[in-house]
Parts: sequence; structure tokens; C-alpha cells
Amino acid sequence: MDYFKRTLNELRESAGFNQAELADILEVSPKTLWLYEQDSTNIPDELIKKYMYLFDVPYEDIFFGSKYEKFVHMKRRVQDRANNLKNIVS
Repeated sequence: MDYFKRTLNELRESAGFNQAELADILEVSPKTLWLYEQDSTNIPDELIKKYMYLFDVPYEDIFFGSKYEKFVHMKRRVQDRANNLKNIVS
């Protein structure tokens, strides 16, 4: 079975919302929404949770962009190494 993640823009459009309408629901400005649809690297967790709830999709089904994916991967890697460092030092 083929599996595709959906972008923030695709989620919005599939539900029939324009940016201004969804921005109002999410309590952000249309410009802020547009910026996150272009580059969601710094999208707040609370906004991600709102997307997940509104569109009834799990986190894993949302594609935030390759830049975001690399950021999350690097953050996890550093956190894992930080935990390992505690074990090495103690």
C-alpha cells in the first residue's frame, strides 16, 4: 500500500478552507499561516496539535517539509547523544 504524508497546505485545501478562514480558526494571522505553509521548521507544537485535531490526522501523517524533517531528526539525535553523555560522564 502506498503511503503519502500530507502538507499543511494540502490539509487546508482538502477541507475547503482558504488561508484567512483557517487562520481565524487557528487564531493566527493569515500571514503567519502562509509562512508556516511555506516553511514549517519553527511551527509551535500547539499549532501542530490544532492541525492534528482539526483534520483528524496523526503527527506521522503530516509532512512539514524536508527542512523540518531534518531539524527534527537532528534534534532527536542530539537528545539521544546528550542522554548517552550523562551515562559516560557519571
